[in-house]
Amino acid sequence: MAMMECPECGKEVSDKAAACPNCGAPIAAPPPKAARPGREPDGVSRSTRSGGAWEAIGFLLIVAGMLIGMAGNGGLGWALGLSGFVVFLVGRFK
Repeated sequence: MAMMECPECGKEVSDKAAACPNCGAPIAAPPPKAARPGREPDGVSRSTRSGGAWEAIGFLLIVAGMLIGMAGNGGLGWALGLSGFVVFLVGRFK
């Protein structure tokens, strides 16, 4: 946060303020920077994750484990559900 001088009263005012807290004069905002096509604006970073596919596979394994467990094969259902949970977590934090 930078400080600037109020054009009316001369007091120090934040550049983020809409008006001077001392005299109430509006503070002109600096013009926005023109965004260059194909690039993010300054100060914005776009991060991409590669774990989306792993999350989907893990979710499907969890659902398959639940269905198999409800169908009567509890041991296989637990194994699929637990392995799906692990795969999902791997994808989530990848």
